[in-house]
Amino acid sequence: MNAEITAAELVYLVPGQGGNPRGALRGLYRTGAAFRSAIDEVCARVDPVGAEHGLDPVGDVLLIDQQKLVPGMAPLASYTASVALHRILTEADVRPTCVIGQSFGEIAALACAGALTEAEGAAAVCALTEAFRIAHGRGGMVLIRASEPDTEKILDRLMRPELVVACVDSPDETIVSGPTDAVDALLTLRDVVGDALPPIDRLAVPYASHHPDLVPVAERFRAGLEPLRPRPLACQVLSPVRRRAYTDADDLRDALADCVVKPVQLIEAFENLAVPDPLFVEIGVGAGLCRCARATLHGARTLAPLSDPLTAHDVLRSLIG
Repeated sequence: MNAEITAAELVYLVPGQGGNPRGALRGLYRTGAAFRSAIDEVCARVDPVGAEHGLDPVGDVLLIDQQKLVPGMAPLASYTASVALHRILTEADVRPTCVIGQSFGEIAALACAGALTEAEGAAAVCALTEAFRIAHGRGGMVLIRASEPDTEKILDRLMRPELVVACVDSPDETIVSGPTDAVDALLTLRDVVGDALPPIDRLAVPYASHHPDLVPVAERFRAGLEPLRPRPLACQVLSPVRRRAYTDADDLRDALADCVVKPVQLIEAFENLAVPDPLFVEIGVGAGLCRCARATLHGARTLAPLSDPLTAHDVLRSLIG
């Protein structure tokens, strides 16, 4: 491994939904037999689970950027990208000290930590998709480029109490969740007031999440997780929803169900991280969590292997050596 990286402790960041998984593993797949074999093995474990839910092979999305994303495919492909990248690094004897999952990313985080097999994690992803079918099209989420206190002031001004802070990602990024009409009202307010408000962008998620009104979804999700029997954790998993590290005494099925109704405090996870010299590695599509780490922690070092499929191989080589 690179000498500078050897001196650091690796903290994996696993993103939630919203990224575009099309072609995310294409560059890695083409660069060598070892990477190709790891990706094929993970896909072989995920695809039978996806097929049970009527989904095509995830490789059709991750290796080809033209595939249409039918409902349920994007989260399963994003999950697969995360665990495949973890598999590649593990086979090169690169292992994290800690894993932090954002929202839906907690499923892949638990798979990376050995609590779930790759197939079990895929089953959890499909259970989450199935649970959210009753909420599909009834809500949404928006990213406000402002602090949590400033975001709360905007919500107070709008006077739509059904809108809630869903995720506090960094000192200047907050996600709000709520019913569709309330989200539309928030976006309209931005259009009317203009530059008096910070940028507000709708996320590509067809429902609200991390919202207290989603108890029926959480219950359906928890029921879908019942067959799982999580194993002891092989490394620390820090939950921004539970706001602490998981222990082997936790019922991780209950913990995952909490992610539906409780907010994500990512900035708090960064600030309370008990790792003295971390190198943050985004294990998944995009580089949003690395950006949040740098915004929260001055001088934070980050790597995002899948932020650009064309350079993924070079970034991974900086880790593997």
